[in-house]
Amino acid sequence: MDVEKINLINEYLKEQLWMDFELCNMNCGKIEMFGFLDEAGEEKIKIEFDRPYMMLSTFCFTYEGNGDFISLVTGDEAIELNKKYNVTQGNQIFKISDTNINNDMYIIAKGLEVQIIN
Repeated sequence: MDVEKINLINEYLKEQLWMDFELCNMNCGKIEMFGFLDEAGEEKIKIEFDRPYMMLSTFCFTYEGNGDFISLVTGDEAIELNKKYNVTQGNQIFKISDTNINNDMYIIAKGLEVQIIN
């Protein structure tokens, strides 16, 4: 279930304090997001969004370590995004927060997978 995967991501990142992220390998089948502890290091976490509908995000950003990194959008916020972007039924709205970017970022997709790499 995606809520469990979101909790896994947030708990892992709270232990790291900060992490640089890159969005890559994007197509209509998936979006892959990789997290690194430093620019020269290997990826530590891979988040894959399945069958994305849309994305409002920058390609590179840093998790600041002060709160949850990812959450599911529900309630009034989801209704407003649905109205604005005509989100197709069956998609979930994922919000990326607590980054060095001033605004929240959104990825709308069918689901997500996470792989923590040690």
